[in-house]
Amino acid sequence: IIDKRNAMLSNYEILAILREMDEKQKEQVKTKPNMKFPENLKTIQFEVIQNLSSTQSPSSTQTPEQIESILNNLKKYNLTKSEKLQIINLRPQNLVDLELIIEDCEDRFKIDALREMIYIIGTKLPIPGKVVHRLESGQENLDDDETMKFIHYPMEQ
Repeated sequence: IIDKRNAMLSNYEILAILREMDEKQKEQVKTKPNMKFPENLKTIQFEVIQNLSSTQSPSSTQTPEQIESILNNLKKYNLTKSEKLQIINLRPQNLVDLELIIEDCEDRFKIDALREMIYIIGTKLPIPGKVVHRLESGQENLDDDETMKFIHYPMEQ
């Protein structure tokens, strides 16, 4: 990140910046015990860090390598920066979620391309403890119930 004020940041990057700020503030308080930070700033930092660190947030388990990998794998789809950012932040797990993220999705992509994107997302931004399975290629006419089952995440024993 070159200029923190002019970039579209993923939740992972925001979490990293806030953790870094928190550590710097703690170091400053150690060297200057009388130093105070605005209470509302500390509250906001704490709440955002808690939210983005929760198990429900994809940013809590992402790594820079995963983000770089997903971006490289999604290059061929000509997604906008904001679409890629939303994919990273939301980690869609089914076609419906992906269609909500991609503008004019039905006009821009065929169902096979969307299935492939979901598979890429599931493998490059995995949910810890869950495995991604791809549907057999012969099933092209999926109804809504089968579409929702495209990625199956059984719990590993």
